[in-house]
Amino acid sequence: MNRIWLVLSREYTERIRSKAFLLSNAAILVVLMIGLALPLLLGGNDEPTSVGIVSEEAAQVGELAIDQQEAFGLDIELEPLESRTQAESRLETGELDVALLDATTLLADGAVGRALEALLANAANTVRVDTALQEAGLDADERAGLFAIAPLEVEQLTDRADAVNVFDPSIAVVYGAVFLLYGLLAIYGQWVAQGIVEEKQSRVIEVLLSALRPTELLTGKVLGLGALGLTQVTVLAGVAAGGLLLTDVIDIPANGWQALAFVVPWYILGFLLYAALFAAAGSLVSRVEDLQSATLPVIMLLIGALLAVQVALADPSGTIATVAGLIPLTAPIVQPILMAVGVASWDQVLLAIALAIASIAALLPLAARIYRNSVLRTSGRVSVREAWRGSDA
Repeated sequence: MNRIWLVLSREYTERIRSKAFLLSNAAILVVLMIGLALPLLLGGNDEPTSVGIVSEEAAQVGELAIDQQEAFGLDIELEPLESRTQAESRLETGELDVALLDATTLLADGAVGRALEALLANAANTVRVDTALQEAGLDADERAGLFAIAPLEVEQLTDRADAVNVFDPSIAVVYGAVFLLYGLLAIYGQWVAQGIVEEKQSRVIEVLLSALRPTELLTGKVLGLGALGLTQVTVLAGVAAGGLLLTDVIDIPANGWQALAFVVPWYILGFLLYAALFAAAGSLVSRVEDLQSATLPVIMLLIGALLAVQVALADPSGTIATVAGLIPLTAPIVQPILMAVGVASWDQVLLAIALAIASIAALLPLAARIYRNSVLRTSGRVSVREAWRGSDA
């Protein structure tokens, strides 16, 4: 156990001290904090837009604008004024944002936002049309009926009733966490394979195996890099969760928080699964130049899991999403999305975890055997068949 700990410590400290690792994580943290602070900076002024009202026509436009403001994403407040002179005075002192002189004239001391201008123009046009209809003899109920907006009946070529709105901020946060999880699994899995190949190519492996058993070396390497990834994902998840709670920029429902909380456990399970596959793939080659082709099948599995996330977003309650949420190699990436949208029951989550643990228990010994039988073969590429049949070292 002490020898495994030595390998673990070596892998962990070498990576965490590297400038590339520290700079990349610092950059990620800066981007993350900017992303959390940006909504506050852009929406720092929560005060309503003050609109001065000078005439009766302007008052009608203002009242209609109040009714329509939510559709334009605005919050306006009407302030009655006695004259244009008063409006100009209050605009100059900054007490007003704009002033409506009548149904056609807007007074401002500076730029008028497009949303505000569109809102007031739409309301003014409605007042003008309503006046014309009244003069034509239509009563109030008839005019109201003409302005009533009836919803369209939407028919889809395919059934997308269950599709998730990816622009929903709470879903976007979980999707971002899932994409980060995908990236970490790919990066740290590659590091496992790369470390094995580099040791074989430089013949350092022969020195290491004079003091360590192959399984001890592989176990320490996997656990060391896994601990490094766990540190990274925990720090990033902690900063993100803390920032979301402190800034309250996004209203995340309970399902979303559950999904975010499970990102760390799913990273552990996903890393152990993919680390076993990457270790086996890296053991089969002796040159770094051959590593990409050796690990391509594992990378394709990871990409397939990410594609399954897209399917889950389009139809979270469908068969493909449900099955992908249970299959061990896709569950670590798909299951958080299913939890976020509220379609994953606890029975499904626990079953997915149990299947992942069972797969890890089966894969790790297989990877260890392939590693043990091929790690000292430094002259060329080893086939899976040869690595499996090789004599135990």
